[in-house]
Amino acid sequence: MNHEPYWLEGTEQSQPNLGQKCLVVGVWFAALIVTMSFSGLAVLLLPAVAILTVMFSRGTDYFGLLLCILLPLSFSYYFQIGQIPAMVLIVRSLLLLTIFIVYFKTRWADCEYQTAAICAGLFFLVAAYSSYKYSFYLSISLTKIVFCGLFLGGLTLMARRTASFPHVTFGVIATIGALSAGFYLVAPEVGYAFVQDPNAGLSAAGKFSGVMNHPQLLAALLAVNMPLMLHAYISRTGTVSSLGIGAFVVSFFLIAVSSSRTGMLAAFVGSALTLYFHNVHASNPTMKRRAYYITFGAFLAMCIGLIAAFDIVRLFVFKTEDIEGGLSLSGRDRIITASWSGFLASPILGNGFQVPSEFTEHGAATFGISSEATTVEKCFFLTMLLEEVGIVGTTLFLCFLGSLLLQWRQKGSYVAFAAMITFLVINTGESCILSPSSIGGLCWLSIFATHNLSLFAEPAHS
Repeated sequence: MNHEPYWLEGTEQSQPNLGQKCLVVGVWFAALIVTMSFSGLAVLLLPAVAILTVMFSRGTDYFGLLLCILLPLSFSYYFQIGQIPAMVLIVRSLLLLTIFIVYFKTRWADCEYQTAAICAGLFFLVAAYSSYKYSFYLSISLTKIVFCGLFLGGLTLMARRTASFPHVTFGVIATIGALSAGFYLVAPEVGYAFVQDPNAGLSAAGKFSGVMNHPQLLAALLAVNMPLMLHAYISRTGTVSSLGIGAFVVSFFLIAVSSSRTGMLAAFVGSALTLYFHNVHASNPTMKRRAYYITFGAFLAMCIGLIAAFDIVRLFVFKTEDIEGGLSLSGRDRIITASWSGFLASPILGNGFQVPSEFTEHGAATFGISSEATTVEKCFFLTMLLEEVGIVGTTLFLCFLGSLLLQWRQKGSYVAFAAMITFLVINTGESCILSPSSIGGLCWLSIFATHNLSLFAEPAHS
């Protein structure tokens, strides 16, 4: 067993060339996505590289490589590629195949999250039964249950106790931030829909989204990874520490220009939790000192921003110039009301997994099309769960989340703990927690990539 103090992990003594590994990941990732911007078929390059790395490497950041497989579904040139269902199915299949490859490759190790896996399994059984009984789109519900169940089940079963810094995840997220910021400073029109069709993103969203296809997706992905960036700055040295603080600052900037209120709130919550945990639980004085510095700097920047640009901040929060009219919820209130109506009609088992939420149109030929309140993305994850799987399913899913958080608290994995809380905050406005094909899956992978980053000198295993 490695008895080296935790705060020396990632330094030259324990992991030589870690900084170089992160930079190599960044360079290769940037080269691949630039190549894919000129050819739709080249979208398979990223999954191919990730799968080959999984098959032939002895040990790496598997969750980061899975993130690289899922990313092509989220890049903005999928305004074009996303219209080809076969391509989407191929990428999803490659993702699940790689999860199984990793699981069987490391099957000698015991599963660390047995309780969470059991809760997840029971949840999907309930979701399948309720969908079979009540879903008006049974084939859609069952298809989504299979993919989501295999995805979340695969993550919990392949998570191992071996500790390592997630250099692939770190390098990829830092590169997404760097490229997005570069586009904003040099050619901002590109950042509305990447390279192929700048006008598509501008007409669809109207806000800056960097190299992603939507500002909310960019903001959510960066926000969930901000605890990792902060941790890299506070607990590492050299290249990794410098990249960490740079990516952290750039992430805040990009979330601000994306105009994502949910992303900004999540970024604040995740960053505050990470700094709190490092201030309270870190045993190394250097780590505490860096946490103090970043806390003071963030507080000072917030005060200066509020004073210097109060009107801009107020417009950012309210999303309307009619301040007296209150916050603009962008239709979220109607969507939540529709979900609540569906829950009241079937409170025990719900109305079907991941189908549109306009309860008043159930059974109608125009269901899912005519109503403004009809949507699959249901904004607030609790009302979404209650509507789709009822009280029984909601209880099981909350037990699944609680089991993960308890496990991470026990072994001191406060980075994953903070990232999960950040993800839950995102799901109060963008309910993607059970939609792993894009933003939800990217966030889950980012969280699990950090599940072994403990603040204890020796991780406590239960």
